[in-house]
Parts: sequence; C-alpha cells; structure tokens
Amino acid sequence: MKIVLVHGGWQGGWAWDAVAAHLREAGHDVFAPTLRGLEDGSVDRAGITLTTMVDDLVAQLSHCGFDRYVLVGHSGGGPVIQLVTERLRDRVERTVFVDAWVLLDGECINDVLPAELVAGVRALAEQSSDNTIDLPPALWSASFMQDAEEDTLAAVAARLVPTPFGWFTEPVRLTGFFGAPVPSSYVYLLDDQAVPQSVYQAAAARLADPRVVECAGSHEAMLTHPAELAEALVKAIA
Repeated sequence: MKIVLVHGGWQGGWAWDAVAAHLREAGHDVFAPTLRGLEDGSVDRAGITLTTMVDDLVAQLSHCGFDRYVLVGHSGGGPVIQLVTERLRDRVERTVFVDAWVLLDGECINDVLPAELVAGVRALAEQSSDNTIDLPPALWSASFMQDAEEDTLAAVAARLVPTPFGWFTEPVRLTGFFGAPVPSSYVYLLDDQAVPQSVYQAAAARLADPRVVECAGSHEAMLTHPAELAEALVKAIA
C-alpha cells in the first residue's frame, strides 16, 4: 500500500520518521511531505494559508511517484487531506484521520476548537510579525507530549517551527468530499490531552461509517509511540 502521512502544526514531515520506518518494514511505501510554511530554518511564513499548503502538497504528490494512495492526516492535517481528496479523489483509496479535525464546508479549524485555545493561539499570532504562532515549549510538553522522555522532548522542541495562523482561520470549500466514494478511518489517541476527547469524537462523527481504531499515546503519538501508531494505521487501512 502507498501511504501519504500529513503532519500537524509546528513540525514537518520528519515527525513521521519512526512511524514511516515501521510501515516500510511492514511492506508499505511511504511519503511524508512537509507542508508549505512548516519548513525548517529561516522561511517566509507570512501569508501562508490552508489553500497555500494544499496547493503545494498537490504539487508534491504529482512528483512523488504514487498513482493511488491512502491519505493520513494528523491534527490540523485533517482538513488538508479533506481538501486534497476533494481535488484528487480518483487517486485517494482511503482517508485516515489521527485525532484530526474534520471540517464542514465553510468552516475553519478555529470553528471546531475550544474557545480558550482559539483565544490563546490568536494572541500568539498577534504578537508575531508574520501572523504565525510560536508555541511555548512548556505548553507543547504539557499538552502535546506529556508522555515523552526528557531527551525526546528536548530533541523535538529544537525542531519546532512557528505555524502560520492562516492554517487555522481560512474556511474550507468542500463541495464533494462527503459525497465521494472514498472510505475513511479515524484513529483515536487514548492519552491525548491537547483538547477534550469530545472534540475528536465530534470530528469522527462527521465521517460516514468510519473504521475506528484506538492507539496508545499523546497527541504526538508518532513521536512517543511510533510502533503502536504504525500498527494502528495498518489496521485502519486493512
């Protein structure tokens, strides 16, 4: 099976490295791109929106050598794979959401997040010069990777980058995603503390009869429980 792994905020395709290795050992081909605006180093992130990211990802997919594939989206990667499926539905064999947001037409990510979280990230974006969110390390460790060892936390923290706020604020345009004959799966991360579990349950409920799989780990299970998450993904796409 060919699998495309789409990451969430503050990180790049590197976040999937360990999961990708396990999936390749299981015989799958894997592509884990980095979304536009989340590249390492000194990058112009001003003006990046969800559309910018999807346009760039569609271009990357055209050069990755995959004809048909499973799309896996984590967290904010959920709306990304929805929009890619909207455009390339004939190439998508299944969508898999890993504690990811599932939006309806006209919604943005901020519409489905808790109000206090939205207020916090908006304040961080307003403090920046380029409308990005530079997440405090203490918040990352407490809410996203509370199950990580200190050395793992330190290694990940050194690689985190500011995330364009346009990812959170641009409404999606979905005219065909929910009617497309593309099956879906939802992977619940059992130790996720990033948002209340009810947010993920509401997201999964928007999908038509998704295959549900549970997996140990925090919101960043790909970094703290990669073998378990790879196993969960294999179940989700079987």
